[in-house]
Amino acid sequence: MVMTERTRKKTRPAATRPRRKPAARTVVDNSLQQLQAEIDQKVVQLTESNRQLKRKIFDLYTIFEISRNFNAVLKFQTLLDSFIFTCLGQVGASRGAVFLRRDATTDKLHLVMAKGSGSIPAENIGIDPQSRLLTYLAGLNRPVPVGDLISDACTPEELTILGDFQSGLAVPLIYQTRLIGLLLLADKISGRQYTMDDIEFLSILANQIAVAIENARLYEGEKMAAMQLRNLQEQLLQSERLAALGEMSAKIAHEVNNPLGIIKNYLLLVRRTAEEKPEAIKHVAVVEQEIDRIAGIVRQLLDVHRPRPPIFSRVNLTLVIGEVLALMERPLSSNSIEVRTVFAENLPDVLGEPDNLKQVFLNLVINARDAMPDGGSLTIATTFDEDWVRTTLCDTGPGISPEIQPRIFDPFFTTKEPGQGTGLGLSVCYGIIKYHNGSISFRNTEQGGCFEILLPTVKKGVERDAGN
Repeated sequence: MVMTERTRKKTRPAATRPRRKPAARTVVDNSLQQLQAEIDQKVVQLTESNRQLKRKIFDLYTIFEISRNFNAVLKFQTLLDSFIFTCLGQVGASRGAVFLRRDATTDKLHLVMAKGSGSIPAENIGIDPQSRLLTYLAGLNRPVPVGDLISDACTPEELTILGDFQSGLAVPLIYQTRLIGLLLLADKISGRQYTMDDIEFLSILANQIAVAIENARLYEGEKMAAMQLRNLQEQLLQSERLAALGEMSAKIAHEVNNPLGIIKNYLLLVRRTAEEKPEAIKHVAVVEQEIDRIAGIVRQLLDVHRPRPPIFSRVNLTLVIGEVLALMERPLSSNSIEVRTVFAENLPDVLGEPDNLKQVFLNLVINARDAMPDGGSLTIATTFDEDWVRTTLCDTGPGISPEIQPRIFDPFFTTKEPGQGTGLGLSVCYGIIKYHNGSISFRNTEQGGCFEILLPTVKKGVERDAGN
């Protein structure tokens, strides 16, 4: 049988037909899948990078706003309060505590503020900023898990404080390479671990708050210095007024005493000649009473001017105040004034002149009585530290208006009715306390008015005299 060309094409063996190669298709598919996986991975990475970038932008914006607010706050306690609440809110911490030097004379860091739930460290426990732990933390200058810091090298104080924050972070507060404080954060409310984002955020925030803390302290220091300068100027002016008045008072007192003595002597003669005339004796008694009042004013004038150096001895203020209250017991009770004393046990003695100090407390108790004509209560309390004894006399009277408080220690200044007061009582108190190297001040309270007297202890007085 003869086969044509067409027949041959139709009957070509199957083995000679062209076929697609399975291996080539597999390679292409694998390449596509690998490329797709790489694309998916890149998308995930870009998504994560985008999330981190957004978080960083948000954190930076937050830090910028917080820093601006921090720099605008110059009140120290308000600044710390805002700082802790910001930290707790931004990283979700359950509790936070800030440790700083309380003042320039304190070396150790103490708790100054704490917020959140849970136990709070004791305020009397201090941490040495030069200790191995804090030196190490300052060298890192970044937040560190508290658990990584707890070791046998820690001091007992450090272990006590860090023990309440074992699952949290320790954040050093560094200002110009110097550790000025420490922020401790407890574990998160959510129970999650702190992330690198949290640590970076806290690092930047800690640097900002350290600057703000120093600025606030500088501002408060300048404000305190200005206040002290103003007080010194007022004291100097008061001293100058007292000195000028004292010299004048001494001259006046001398001139008045001479004729006063003559008048009193002649009055004794008048009394003898008028013994049989009761009405005349009554008039003589009135004149004698007024002469005694004039003599009292002269004595007060002399008290303002004391050119002689005071002769000091040990004085127990509890006994002095007790004598004054015994003397004033009847006048106070007749005015329905209840007296309450809160005397500190083992009150140290002060250096002073007992009679002069007795005059101070007598004047103040009389003032309190006059301030409560319808009755009330007078509370006298004493406290002390190593250098000073503090005495407060607080009554339930109307107090003194802020407008006239700066003038209450001025000689001859009085708010009483004419003839009711000389205006010398408080100025005499001021002069006596100043001679005792102490201070006297007044403040209004919710209950009434309160005088406060500070007098140096015997130990403080001896040290001062030795220094002089």
